Amino acid sequence: MTGCVFKRKLKSGTSWGYLFSAGKDAAGKRNQIFRSGFATRGAAQSALREAISEYETKFGVITEHVDVLGRRTWGFSLGDQKCVGFDSSEAADRARTSEIEKREATVAVVAEEPTVTEYLAYWLEEHAARRCAPKTLERYRDISRYIVKQLGETRINELTTAQIQHAVHRLKDAGGQITKEFPDGRPLAAKTVRHIGGLLYTALAEADRLGVLKIPHPMANKRVVLPKLPKRRPPVLDKEKLRALFDGARGTRLYPLIVLASATGCRRGELLALQWSDLNEATGEINVSKSLEQTKAGVRIKSTKSEESRRFCVPEWALEVLRAHRGEQESDRRLFGADYANHDLVFCQPNGSHYSPDRLGARVVELMRKVGLEGVSLHSLRHSHASSLLSNGVPIAVVSQRLGHSDQNITLSIYSHALPADTKAAAKIWNDAMADVVGDARKAGSKRRNVGRPAATRFCDKLA
Repeated sequence: MTGCVFKRKLKSGTSWGYLFSAGKDAAGKRNQIFRSGFATRGAAQSALREAISEYETKFGVITEHVDVLGRRTWGFSLGDQKCVGFDSSEAADRARTSEIEKREATVAVVAEEPTVTEYLAYWLEEHAARRCAPKTLERYRDISRYIVKQLGETRINELTTAQIQHAVHRLKDAGGQITKEFPDGRPLAAKTVRHIGGLLYTALAEADRLGVLKIPHPMANKRVVLPKLPKRRPPVLDKEKLRALFDGARGTRLYPLIVLASATGCRRGELLALQWSDLNEATGEINVSKSLEQTKAGVRIKSTKSEESRRFCVPEWALEVLRAHRGEQESDRRLFGADYANHDLVFCQPNGSHYSPDRLGARVVELMRKVGLEGVSLHSLRHSHASSLLSNGVPIAVVSQRLGHSDQNITLSIYSHALPADTKAAAKIWNDAMADVVGDARKAGSKRRNVGRPAATRFCDKLA
């Protein structure tokens, strides 16, 4: 957006001003903004720049782009929000106008002492939507309904710690779906209640930062007590269970994926986003840099959970399985011909398309049940991989890097549980290390002195 500076001659002297076009109004008439009365040209130019910047921040600006194929597209910039990919400037302008109207509506809501329902709707659209991944935003929207059900009609500046604590108790006892067994609502898991409490805390903290919350944060300093998480050991598969799983999966399309999951500890989304170009067969290294995520709108490729890539070696047997799998995939490619979706995926549907992470996970669980494995899933192979490495003496730093954890403490807190046989191994290692001490203690034990009466009796005599 550009403008111009003009000079006016007045009886009292010379005056400077500025003029710039602010697009067209609803009737199609050009909207021009001007101001005069500046003493110098420099003052007018400075005021013009500030006015244009303020206008673009508040009302946005239409932008034009050229993509890598040379096609022209349009977009708009509105404050810290940028949207691109529109086919015409008119389409971009309509989207910009819609966003402005939405912002004005939410600002109006916030200015009117909003209820919890009104404020959460504002926070989800204006703040969470800008910072969260689509899957996370979906989860926030889902669990916000629990908050609305319990506290929705209360104005946020009338919330009390006691109200929120009571709502937490109701959610824990009967906050879930109504069933025949639970006519008042089934109990919610402690983990779900903690997620709900965490969301409310974060939303209120943002209201506090914005000045919308005019009372002390009712959940600050852990004033609301959330249910404790029960301590559980993640389920793992020992050698015999893994052998049964491999035998049951052999000959199916799930076999190579299960093998690589067991051999690397990669997450489900990371496996489904893996491309052949990420695998260096010469060195046996694999580069994990992305993940496949399933949302209500479909699947999308995103960064890894830690938002960092990692490279590590794959066991030779898993590489052999992948080579055979690649040959079978080439047969699929020839079968589908031009209809094959060539995404270079290591694991994909017969036509080359991405798997649905949820559906594939369900298929793996179904296979596990067929071979007699209950209470485990595809993610259990990640637990098993980490536990096996740790129990066989692999340094925690190596395991943490292999799993893609940003902090080694995460690895220790989640994956350091031992396989059942390790407790006996630990006892044997200690016994072997202390063999000489144990031997001396046994010899000393065979030479007990017989002093007649017990020491406790002699001690009592002295006291008397």
